[in-house]
Amino acid sequence: MAADPGARGYIALTMRSPCLSYQGSPANPDGAVRAAGQDVWVEGAGDRVATEMSDLRDERAAPPTQNVRPGNEMLPPHEQEPPRGIQHGEPLRGISSNYAKLPAHLSAQLGMAKALNIMSGMDREGHCSVEKTSCYGAWIVLSQVSRSVGWPGSLCGLMCRSFIFLLMNHVLQTAFVYYIYDSQTNMNPFGGQMHLCDFGKHMSECPNRPNCHGPGGSEMPNPGSLYPYDIFNTRKFVRDSLKTMFPDMQEQIEQNVDPGEYGIESYYCRLLCIFVFVLQIADEFQNIRDLVWFIWKVPTDEGLWVEFDSEAPPPDDDPHGQKELESIKFKVAGVPLRWKILITIFVLIPRIFIWRMLTLAGVHFLMETAAMVDQIVNTTALSFVLCTDELIHERLTCDTTKHIVSSVEDWTCYEHKEDSNQAILASYRDHELAPLISAQAQHKFPMLPFRLVWTIVLMAAFVCEYYWHNCTSMADGSSVSVPVAYPPGSHMTMSSFFSKFLSVMDHNNVNIPFWTMPTR
Repeated sequence: MAADPGARGYIALTMRSPCLSYQGSPANPDGAVRAAGQDVWVEGAGDRVATEMSDLRDERAAPPTQNVRPGNEMLPPHEQEPPRGIQHGEPLRGISSNYAKLPAHLSAQLGMAKALNIMSGMDREGHCSVEKTSCYGAWIVLSQVSRSVGWPGSLCGLMCRSFIFLLMNHVLQTAFVYYIYDSQTNMNPFGGQMHLCDFGKHMSECPNRPNCHGPGGSEMPNPGSLYPYDIFNTRKFVRDSLKTMFPDMQEQIEQNVDPGEYGIESYYCRLLCIFVFVLQIADEFQNIRDLVWFIWKVPTDEGLWVEFDSEAPPPDDDPHGQKELESIKFKVAGVPLRWKILITIFVLIPRIFIWRMLTLAGVHFLMETAAMVDQIVNTTALSFVLCTDELIHERLTCDTTKHIVSSVEDWTCYEHKEDSNQAILASYRDHELAPLISAQAQHKFPMLPFRLVWTIVLMAAFVCEYYWHNCTSMADGSSVSVPVAYPPGSHMTMSSFFSKFLSVMDHNNVNIPFWTMPTR
């Protein structure tokens, strides 16, 4: 390379490839490396660059073969193939500094590699945040903001309000769940209803198949003999009343008055509705996980949740104080140990209990619903219970509380560590561009959606729990209801209700069963 070493701004770059030439000067501050007629730009040439460019190929590098004619003659630019990005297993060449400006295709891959590193870290560790539309988050935020500024009376009043709303939400949600469960476990048996289990599970395969016999003992030949429990019970009542009124005609009545059978209209619609219901409450499950993460990761200290720059000049043209209000920052900071214990007692434990009991009662409710339309409607109705905390926050809290809670900035748990461009591209080549099924593949976002997996696992666990407590298997594989007796009391006791949290069912009923599966 010929150049005047005394010229100001000249840079001597070591070039081992015979296809490269360089010219840099103050008149050409960006400089250019010419590789067989193509420009590879180097940012900051002149006095500001201290880098050495390595080979674009090996020591005997030649121009890319796809752009070369026989005799080592380069194709015209309009006939050349566009450059491609790096491929898995291909060595990185020509990238030895973070200051080198890369071709567009490599820049795109470098940008995507950095984006994947940052987003995967945020997805893995995320932020420690509080719910901004719930009475749960309102009490946490107001208590910590009040603590940070010395417990002013006005904020203490708002904090006490939020605590009242928090307790109100616990009572309402628990009462909703209790009455749902009381209806299923006490009211239904008093009405003579047995558990639905799998009666009429696959009607298209009947007769002479498992689950084709109903609780009345007769076989269901087609969907015309299948009814929800209230209709089935009414038809059975009419038949039994006729037999009582005309005892000498019992045989004729038995042959000509068919009450039908109680069974499920669609087993697959049942599973679909349960999946959608669990998918809805999975959001609450994620909120509980986030709260646990918040308690665990936020520093245990007397952090200040309010930040204001007292030396900043007041904003101009601010007659209503909105600009100055925006300059007051609320952010998640340290939480003392005593407050973490209180948050666990008054927020975390009640939420876990309500979520568990609602899921248990909701799955039981949907499993006992026979008609398809009722299953779909009940699915959407059950999710309302978990919206009570947001409803209370939206309707009962004042604007000041909403502003403070909605303005709180999250605590960032993820710390980004920047590697060199060469290291990032090397990792991108080795892991992201590797085959999907290989020992080197280490993808940050695998194809298997983990949230979907644990949603299905939760659904399967609660469905199996229903079958375990309420159903039994027959010799032919049919799943039928366990014997049903009248409950000992008109309503479920609170001790029995709370014991269901641990899946402990009350099997000490001394009453004789009024229904058992008829023998065939």
